[in-house]
Amino acid sequence: MRLRLLATVVTFASIALIVAGCSSPPSASSSLVAAPQSTATANGAAMASTLAYIKAGLPNLKGASIAYLAECASQNAYCQTRWTAAQKAAKDLGAKATLFDAGFDTAKQLSQTQDAIQRGFDGYVLAPVADAPGCANFKLLQATGKPIVNINSPMCGNTDYTKGTVGFVGIQTQSFFRQHAENAFASCKGTCNALALGGSVGSDLFTRWDNAIKEAAAKYPNVHIVSQPSDFDPAKALSITQDTLSSTPDLQMVLCGWDDATRGVEQAILAAGKKPGKDVRIYSAGASAAGVAKVIAGTWNETSIELPYEESYYGFAELAKAMATGKSTPGFTDLAQSPVVVNGPGSIFVQANNAANFTPEY
Repeated sequence: MRLRLLATVVTFASIALIVAGCSSPPSASSSLVAAPQSTATANGAAMASTLAYIKAGLPNLKGASIAYLAECASQNAYCQTRWTAAQKAAKDLGAKATLFDAGFDTAKQLSQTQDAIQRGFDGYVLAPVADAPGCANFKLLQATGKPIVNINSPMCGNTDYTKGTVGFVGIQTQSFFRQHAENAFASCKGTCNALALGGSVGSDLFTRWDNAIKEAAAKYPNVHIVSQPSDFDPAKALSITQDTLSSTPDLQMVLCGWDDATRGVEQAILAAGKKPGKDVRIYSAGASAAGVAKVIAGTWNETSIELPYEESYYGFAELAKAMATGKSTPGFTDLAQSPVVVNGPGSIFVQANNAANFTPEY
């Protein structure tokens, strides 16, 4: 069957995240230890090195100052959990972390970067709002000669690690979203009609999501996929899913890039007189407390794991390593290889058969 891409939008600018559900993050002892240019692969070396460094005992940085230049910190539960982990890591290191919350605003992050440079921090944790502006900020920070770790979102046209940083920690790469889509598409035994709902038009996150959907669809030509932005908004997800069900009554699956928005997908399926998870399969992402509960209940088929606590904590650990020893952690510290995943559900896909082995972080 020939592939039909009915509505695909690909653009590039700023990143946005909206997350639902919040629970207490894990303690460090319980969970932390147990095409664009590509400069690195997630072969496990960076993760292994970082875990070993944490297990050996983090250094006392004796009041060192660290700037946490984040695209978000207070806007949603994901960002809040990441800032909680940053503060815990700083405390464990005997350092002081200062928050610069850009609120998904590239201009604001540039101004904050310039301010941080003027204030003379000893190291920087950078979660860029967007690829190109983030790269420009990185180069400004690099001129200080102080170590910089990159978390969450790649920059400088790289798929993951950027040379010159002391490490990259994240999971929401294009490869992650492609695995998410391929896993959903593999469930189709014959021809399938599918809807994919990503984030905001113009964001790096949507670009990676949309490109990944295209790549997965090319591998599964039996899947007829419609890809649309939903701004991670449950109301928009509801409206788009309703319209799609009206035009395509035999819709068989919906992929959604965030658990909060997936609530709207579920509502639309119910309103159409269909059973979510059965008549229309649901594949979400985020693994929030609310999302995992839906998987356990059988309402959603799956939610893919994202780990804000580890993302921040491991980033601070890699920065501390560079500050204390002068050694970096080159490569991609892929959170899919973290103990939370490997020793938990054993997969980034939380499903009914392994959900009991995963504890949501937000």
